[in-house]
Amino acid sequence: MRGETYLNVTNSLIGCLISMGKIEEAEKIFYRLRERNHISYNLMIKGYAMSGLFEKSKKLFNQMSLKNLASLNTMISVYSKNCELDEAVKLFDETKDEKNPLTWNSMMTGYIQNGQYMKALKLYVKMRRLSVDYSRSTFSVLFCACSSLGSFQQGRLLHGQLTKTPFQANVYVGTALVDFYSKCGSLADAQRSFLSIFSPNVAAWTALINGYAYHGLDLRQFYSSTQFDEGLRIFHSMEELYKVIPSIEHYTCVVDLLGRSGYVREAEEFIRKMPIEADGVIWGALLHACWFWKDMEVGEKAAEKLFSLALNPTVPLVILSNMYAVLGRWRQKSILRKRLQKLKLRKDPGCSWIELNNNIHLFSVRDKTHPYSDVIYATVEHLAATINSVIPFNYLYSKR
Repeated sequence: MRGETYLNVTNSLIGCLISMGKIEEAEKIFYRLRERNHISYNLMIKGYAMSGLFEKSKKLFNQMSLKNLASLNTMISVYSKNCELDEAVKLFDETKDEKNPLTWNSMMTGYIQNGQYMKALKLYVKMRRLSVDYSRSTFSVLFCACSSLGSFQQGRLLHGQLTKTPFQANVYVGTALVDFYSKCGSLADAQRSFLSIFSPNVAAWTALINGYAYHGLDLRQFYSSTQFDEGLRIFHSMEELYKVIPSIEHYTCVVDLLGRSGYVREAEEFIRKMPIEADGVIWGALLHACWFWKDMEVGEKAAEKLFSLALNPTVPLVILSNMYAVLGRWRQKSILRKRLQKLKLRKDPGCSWIELNNNIHLFSVRDKTHPYSDVIYATVEHLAATINSVIPFNYLYSKR
């Protein structure tokens, strides 16, 4: 076997090793090659990035004598993953006139990975204006942006555009859509989106089960609703009907569903009967449920499990402290508060956001970066002054 055929087979082997996480073995084969093509380089550049070896990715990219569009797209992804967004934008500016969908998708993904969701959405608008073709990945990444922003209106508009494409039944797009609607609180839309998927995989099932748990956050009597039964039915049908083996994420969803529905003891029993070892996320979900339903006995057990896993003790300490306070166990609360003080914690400032005229406005404590911050603060002061002037009047009037 010689020439191009040999190189194609070798590239396939390199790609296989990289997908298995064996970057060192792939590297050895790559550097033994007498001849390499752009596929060889792109595979290794991507492989280094997947292994967190970003400097090696950049070094290999700079060694390439001929860089094609695929190479540039790969490096946009590499720079984005390494939080070097400015470098990614530079490469994008060099290649965007090619109007290659992968280039634009890579840049939108880069924005999302770095928390710049609005820039991703704005780039999509520009993409459509320039008549750049879209792909299934285009919609997948944009629904992720809408989910992160909590932008229901933007997501619905995007869904409307999706219905005009052949991608609605695609499992990757459908999963992103289910996740978006679930996080925005529209379980009915999430269900319809799931049913439109041609062949749901594990990720799609996970998104739907998460949707039931997530949608139950504001339902105090969730356990008596048909949605609770439906969530468990879906979980059991995965293996029984569809031969999909549940993963740790699926078990976490069920524990969360049971706990938030008031079945705290049943959730604890479910954990103990699981065929796989419970992790910190599962015990954390149980502890949060104990806090909601004020089940001190199970809560202390869940907290002890979290402490034994050598994880950050802050969250279980805070939750237990609050539970002790609510139940009037002040001595135990005092002990936990002393442990918390020794950790020298610093609370991040709170933030919130609203969607107005298709734009997301973010606010945090004492933040004055918003362009209309002066007007906003002046309005708040005016409202506060008005409220203070009305209360005494109403109080006096009611006493007559």
